Amino acid sequence: MKNFSLKIAILFCTVIMFTKCKPEEDVTSSACTFSDAESKAYYNKAVTFGNSPTKSNCNILKTASLDLIKKFEKCDAATKSQITQLTQQWKSIDCNAF
Repeated sequence: MKNFSLKIAILFCTVIMFTKCKPEEDVTSSACTFSDAESKAYYNKAVTFGNSPTKSNCNILKTASLDLIKKFEKCDAATKSQITQLTQQWKSIDCNAF
């Protein structure tokens, strides 16, 4: 069940990461967008964990995901309830299981 929750959380973060909070011409905050480098860095962390699910890689992905969620707190891409739920899911992941 933990692996399923982790996969769902990774999927949700990836989907949010590649969307914008508002149409591009209306975006006024850099918090709602990601550079190609930021997107690629997060994607690489997720792939690295997927290929080598170790405690270290889990912690790296967990930290990156929580940072990503914090960035989206300022956007309209997700509701406060969704942000809270996703944050709780990531915080509940026990990387010692890997």
